[in-house]
Amino acid sequence: MLSPLSRLSNLLITIAVGPGILTHEYAHYAACKLSGVAVYARPVLRPFDDSAVLEHESVDGFGADLAIAVAPLLVNSLLAFGAFALAGASGTRTRLVFLWLGFCFGFTALPSATDTETLLRTAASLPAPARPVGYLVAYPLRMATLSVWATGILTFVWTMTLAGGAATM
Repeated sequence: MLSPLSRLSNLLITIAVGPGILTHEYAHYAACKLSGVAVYARPVLRPFDDSAVLEHESVDGFGADLAIAVAPLLVNSLLAFGAFALAGASGTRTRLVFLWLGFCFGFTALPSATDTETLLRTAASLPAPARPVGYLVAYPLRMATLSVWATGILTFVWTMTLAGGAATM
C-alpha cells in the first residue's frame, strides 16, 4: 500500500504528463500487437499507483522484446517533435498547449527500467553469431534505465533536443 504522500505525488505526475504516459503505454501495446505478443488488458492511467503498465505475455525473442521496449521512444519522440513544431507555428494560447504536450511526450519517451528488464535475457537467447550485436544494443539500454539520475538527465537532454530540432524547422 502506498503512503498518502506517494499517492499524491503520483497523482501530480499523472496530471503533469498524463498524455505522455498514456501514449508511452499505447506504443508498447502497438508493438505487442505488431509482434504477435498477447496483451492481457489495454493500457489505463493509474493516477494513484506507482506506474501505468501494460500487462502482456512473456516475450522470448529479442526482436519482439526490443521493439516493445523502444516503441515509446519512437512514438513519443515523434509526437513531441510534432507538438513542439506546432507550438512554434501557433498563437499564444495554443502555443502553451502544444508546448505542454511536447514536454509530456518528450519526458515519457525513454524506456523505463521495467521496459528493459528482459533485454539481456532475450539477447542471450539469440543465435551465437548475433548474440554480440544483441548485447551491444541491450546493455546500454538496460544500464541507462537502471539509474534514476541517468534516466532523468537523458530524458531532459532528449526532450530539449526534440524541442530544439522542432524550433529550427
